Amino acid sequence: MSPAKLIKGGADLDFFNWYQENHGYPPFPWQAHLANKIADGQFPSSISVPTGCGKTAIIAIWHWAALHEIDVPKRLIYIVDRRLIVDSVTDYAKELGCNVVKMRGGVTIDNSWMMEPNKHSVIVSTVDQAGSRLLWRGYGVSSRVAPIHAALIGNDALLVLDEAHISTPFAKTLEAIIKLRVEEAHSWHVIAMTATPIGEGETLSLSDEDHVHPVVKKRLESKKWARLVKSDRAGFVTKMVAEAKGLQQDIEGVVGVICNTTKYARQVFERLGGDKVLLTGRIRFVDKDRILAEYLPRILSGSREDRRPLFVVATQTIEVGADLDFDALVTQSATIDALRQRFGRLDRLGELGSSSAVVVHEKLAKSEECRVYGKSLLNKTMAWLNKAQTGKGKNKGVDFGISAMDKVLAETSPPQRDVEEVRPFTASDLRQLRQTNPQVEVDIASWLHGENSDTISVSVVWRADLDAPVDQWVDIVDAAPPVMAEVMPCPYYEVRQWLGRRYVVVGENVVRGLNIKPGDLVVVPAGYGGYGEWGWNPGSREPVEDIGNRVGARIRLIGATEEDDVDSLLDQLDLEVKNPVATPYPRGLVITSSNPRTNGREVQLEEHLAGVGDVASALTDEPVVHEASRLHDIGKQDPRFQVLLGSREKVLAKSGHPSPWAARIAREWSGLPKGWRHEVASVTMLPDNSSDLLKYLVATHHGYARVVLPIGGDESLWNKAGGPTWGNMTDRLNEEYGAWGLAYLEALVRLSDWIQSEQEQNNAV
Repeated sequence: MSPAKLIKGGADLDFFNWYQENHGYPPFPWQAHLANKIADGQFPSSISVPTGCGKTAIIAIWHWAALHEIDVPKRLIYIVDRRLIVDSVTDYAKELGCNVVKMRGGVTIDNSWMMEPNKHSVIVSTVDQAGSRLLWRGYGVSSRVAPIHAALIGNDALLVLDEAHISTPFAKTLEAIIKLRVEEAHSWHVIAMTATPIGEGETLSLSDEDHVHPVVKKRLESKKWARLVKSDRAGFVTKMVAEAKGLQQDIEGVVGVICNTTKYARQVFERLGGDKVLLTGRIRFVDKDRILAEYLPRILSGSREDRRPLFVVATQTIEVGADLDFDALVTQSATIDALRQRFGRLDRLGELGSSSAVVVHEKLAKSEECRVYGKSLLNKTMAWLNKAQTGKGKNKGVDFGISAMDKVLAETSPPQRDVEEVRPFTASDLRQLRQTNPQVEVDIASWLHGENSDTISVSVVWRADLDAPVDQWVDIVDAAPPVMAEVMPCPYYEVRQWLGRRYVVVGENVVRGLNIKPGDLVVVPAGYGGYGEWGWNPGSREPVEDIGNRVGARIRLIGATEEDDVDSLLDQLDLEVKNPVATPYPRGLVITSSNPRTNGREVQLEEHLAGVGDVASALTDEPVVHEASRLHDIGKQDPRFQVLLGSREKVLAKSGHPSPWAARIAREWSGLPKGWRHEVASVTMLPDNSSDLLKYLVATHHGYARVVLPIGGDESLWNKAGGPTWGNMTDRLNEEYGAWGLAYLEALVRLSDWIQSEQEQNNAV
């Protein structure tokens, strides 16, 4: 059956009907064309279609193909560098019925997708999270687990980089990675979605059929008339507020007000009256959900039944992908590509046909600068727009409608951003990055965001119980680790500047704010302030609400003692915990729900190896992975290791020690040297004719030995396993299979072990 018939033929594989059933309307011609190509195994290098023309439908096309057993990568990794958009894309994928994972940093990240590597999944992520994982340095990921993340992001995956023009450094890095990959490696594709095609290869754009399509045509030809006004810095906020109020009087609908910085957005928001909402990416997820639940139904596309007056004040976080629909718009001046994205939220579906807007340009003095776009570029852009104006007097302005602006751009080119400096990504860099244990210190920020980027983020959590001596802070945080819902993402430079020399908790350390690093999870005392009802507010000194008890897995009863009535204290907080167990911590009690499971059960080695082998057989057809999975733990037969596991008669893979104390005593009795690794022993027990790849996969199943083989206090064992030449062997394997290809084989063995071990523990009763 030809691809065309797959789409337009039989009912089971009819893309048109399937799309219409899931969306309520048929696909646009370009979407059907893309489905046709993907059904034929072809993936364009880039997609260049205007905002409002359904680029997010690439998820639907991939999902349709997966449902109908068309050969597409198992993982679609949708990357967009606007955190607010991560959520809207996630919601769209869930509505389609996709298995969706949201990867946004912080802790308690959903890693369930790793335990089902053969399951079709949509992973929605920021550049920071997906990019750091692809480069073996996943933010919030341990060095021993990092290779698995790199393997799953770098194999059997379709990476979709939305609005690649705002992520050009990462787009260039992906281009370099494509050239460095070994051709025989597992399926891996990158599609850049942007108004300006980048890189080499085929670009899919609107066809003549799209331009005459009645729905697309209405969106393309909608008139979006914008007046251009100027203001100095002192009067800028006043001017933005005045223009927004003026438009509201004219339309009595939803007015979008977009600023280049959170600071300006907050100031404009505070001075506007009436019904209003502030949307930025710098807000805790639980607070964002609360705000969107209240306001989103009134500002989404297709919500014209409820268009009561409302000001939506936002930063450029809404530029990309957000399906918001304004009736009028006031925006701070920006680059042409950014402005076109913002105007994409004005009369998004073309239902009004004609709408009004204002572009306010902040004239900066010689000593002043624009951190986001640069003063010179903004001045040049405004000059270009002035020349592009038509009309006279009060009717003078620029039409930002899609077709109208396309005509202007066809006649004259606007000022462009300087090409961002990106450190070239080379084979030497890859060699350093793939060395994860011991880890080589490599700064990956430039490959994600460029040399001079301020967009690299950290995650901030506020805790009320850090009103204690600093030397207790780590233990206090460890007692109830933060969860995703209480995390606020924010650019690293802003948080660092706000904290200064004040102390914070990062991991297992207390550090000065000046010493935090990109990607850190930063826990700060609630008394530091810096946050309010609408999110990040570094000027606020009001104590921040600690929401950990509302959203976390552990409840902290600050000031409580073991003599207190725990049930009564929980009732006072309107919290419910089944079978509460109280554990003292430096600031009171931590309450958890009792776990009926035991510490585990003994698992015989033969049973474990057979189970891991069966899992591997279900995950892959690679014979060497099957063999490695069935042999990975044979080194545990060492009599000393069996003493450690508490074995009496049977050869064990897992112990059934009744307590940590019993395990510690068994370790002391075993006589094993410090650092002894059963993986190294397993390598020495492999058949003499074993391949280097088999040895590698067995040795690396706990994340060690990827570059050098650990000696572990037993030099004779290390020599027997090939320790002196291990580094040369791993170099050869990486050259043969590719860094990501080798990591993928390694990951399949490790995940088979993880999956089987989880099943064994779930059976422990």
